[in-house]
Amino acid sequence: MTAPHLPDGLRVPDAPVRVVPLTADLGVVAGQRLVLLSLEVWPQWADLRFARIDVGADRPLPRRVPPVGAWQVSCDGRPLEVLDAVGRGDRHFSNGEIRLRPAPAAGASLDVRVEVVPGQPPASATVQL
Repeated sequence: MTAPHLPDGLRVPDAPVRVVPLTADLGVVAGQRLVLLSLEVWPQWADLRFARIDVGADRPLPRRVPPVGAWQVSCDGRPLEVLDAVGRGDRHFSNGEIRLRPAPAAGASLDVRVEVVPGQPPASATVQL
């Protein structure tokens, strides 16, 4: 069985290898707060889960979930491939995930930068896994 947002040739595994709780605040950009919730580590990829919260934006976002190209993620200084960005929500709150490859190792340092609002500085944080 394959899922549509997996790269060709990857099968859906039975269970994640581990789940790392994060609760890392990337800050507020143009009234939008981004929080990293957790990292689900699967055998061949990882899903980075996040929440986007409107904390006083003066205009709606063009997209409630930042697209693949808005994300830059590196692990111990090496860029990770962002395979997919999906989510759901409304003007005031959305949550989602980005799929990363390869999966970061336990104890690694994960650097995340995301352009939440086009044309504004990115939100960013570094977390220890």
